[in-house]
Amino acid sequence: MTLSSFHGEDMNQYLRAVGFSKIKSMKMLEKLYRDIRRNPDHRTISGRSLSLSGVQLDKTYGAGGIGLSIVGEMDSEGNFIQEYSFPYVTPGNYVFNEEVIIDERSYMNAYSGVIDNINLSVIFFVQNVAYINGLIWNNRLPAVLRMALSGLSTSGSVLLPLKKTQQEREYDINMRMQERFTIQNVRRGDEEALDNMLNRDLQIKDALDQRIISEDILSIVDNSIIPYSTESDVFDLIGTILNVNEIENTYTSEHVYLMDVECIYYIIRIAINKEDLMGEPLPGRRFRGITWLQGSVCIE
Repeated sequence: MTLSSFHGEDMNQYLRAVGFSKIKSMKMLEKLYRDIRRNPDHRTISGRSLSLSGVQLDKTYGAGGIGLSIVGEMDSEGNFIQEYSFPYVTPGNYVFNEEVIIDERSYMNAYSGVIDNINLSVIFFVQNVAYINGLIWNNRLPAVLRMALSGLSTSGSVLLPLKKTQQEREYDINMRMQERFTIQNVRRGDEEALDNMLNRDLQIKDALDQRIISEDILSIVDNSIIPYSTESDVFDLIGTILNVNEIENTYTSEHVYLMDVECIYYIIRIAINKEDLMGEPLPGRRFRGITWLQGSVCIE
């Protein structure tokens, strides 16, 4: 399976997000594969059936955890068959306990993670495929998982921060905490919490409809995540930059920005090629970009 057939026709775009924009042919890609197969930084082997084991080989090519992962299977004789590969950036240290639905993709050995936030479902590609294979094989996959999110962006821009007083910023933080608490109650079947959430959503919509008449939408919204295109795990994302680092891909010497971006209830580590970002990323400013959302999950 070629890389582009894994995630639609645009899959090759995400290579450039981690500094592999110069990989233009299968011959160049196969050279990269050989490097990973010979010297992986991390190898995970797990059960898939009585005769096959799932294998995942990860290799990083930069200080911030940018790299490429190969997923395949190994038979009882030790023969490895590569199924697909994907670029990745390792999530940061921001870990959340969430009710995550693990959804197996019908056309390949891969998984999506689905977080149902009632008024918005956040879907991400699960990076640690072999780990999930093992949990499922051993019937150990729980409903609540520890997860951390990351993303690859191929087109982004830096926006100036919204002008807010300290009181307004503290209000926003308190409202997000209340929203998280309300969502948890709604998941438990609390009808009053559901009514309160729906009423608040209507109030926000009415206020937004009034302001958008005379104001630009980007002068109002400080964070949002909207599904983009036909791929369920690709989003048009706006969030506040908490910190940023510029790193170098050790294989191609291309430069990549790594940003921890606060968006709705989560902090997402985003990688984007320096050439694809418009503006100077600084803490406090906002990032907007088309982002393929990824995540790593575990039960510990």
